[in-house]
Amino acid sequence: MNSHSTDLRHDALVYDSLEEYVTTAVAFLREGLRVGEGAVVAHTRPGLAVMREALGDDAASVAFVDVGEAYTRPARTLAAYHAVYADQLVRTPSLRAVADVQFGPDPAEWDLWAAYEAVFNESFAHLPAWVVCTYDGRNLPDAIRDAVWRTHPTVVTEDGPAVSDRYEDPERLLRRATVPPAPLVSRRSIGFGRDAEEFRERLARELDLAGVPEQRSLEMLLAATEVAANAVRHGGGVRDVLVGRAAGRFACEIVDTGPGFDEPAAGYLAPRPGSGSGLWVARQLTWQIYFFRAADGFTARIVL
Repeated sequence: MNSHSTDLRHDALVYDSLEEYVTTAVAFLREGLRVGEGAVVAHTRPGLAVMREALGDDAASVAFVDVGEAYTRPARTLAAYHAVYADQLVRTPSLRAVADVQFGPDPAEWDLWAAYEAVFNESFAHLPAWVVCTYDGRNLPDAIRDAVWRTHPTVVTEDGPAVSDRYEDPERLLRRATVPPAPLVSRRSIGFGRDAEEFRERLARELDLAGVPEQRSLEMLLAATEVAANAVRHGGGVRDVLVGRAAGRFACEIVDTGPGFDEPAAGYLAPRPGSGSGLWVARQLTWQIYFFRAADGFTARIVL
């Protein structure tokens, strides 16, 4: 592995044994530590313990992230890494990270995590970081293995780094993964009301009727407030608010009167000068947010 430029470098490693992973990861991180770079390791708790031991005294200079806590939903994963990277970059001019990817057992969510890997390229493009995403190849489904090559410009193989000939433009991949969702079940209008306060009161009543726990209700209210503010600011105002269920989850749709936008990465881009953080926060608080054009108008669906 060679030294990287001041922009993000996002590679992947599919390993066939724990020994291969540890040997590659330790050598990669130590090479950076020798020249004053920051270092981050993200893995399961057992994996972190193995890496701490393998790094020896160098472990004191490494930030460790428990992926069991980080990999709950794509936006929260991005936020967790952004916080760790930002903290490291306060102290070092650049960093290296080795992050073990947890894609979960449900094939229905694999496209979501492939989209996460794609948006990672855009979200952290401004950071001076070299990130190697690692995958345990011993039980890696073919669909995930293919996604590795489609979402990482370079993949480390037995013969060394290889430029992926299957790498896709992140925005194109994201657009394909975020097709308009199916209609909500039991979809009905609750209206917006006179102002943001009345909107929150109406939505709070629906959350209570649906039996959503208080903390989750608060998260939906905060997220919906950010999305509604975005609709007022950029979408010409809120035309309607609807509630229903999506795949068993409580969902709220905010329909505005504007032309909408075609930005698959909206809300996934880490905050930076000139970029607002409202949708970034909203995505972290909820399971998923979809933006799409519908017969009613441009729609933001927030799924809790």
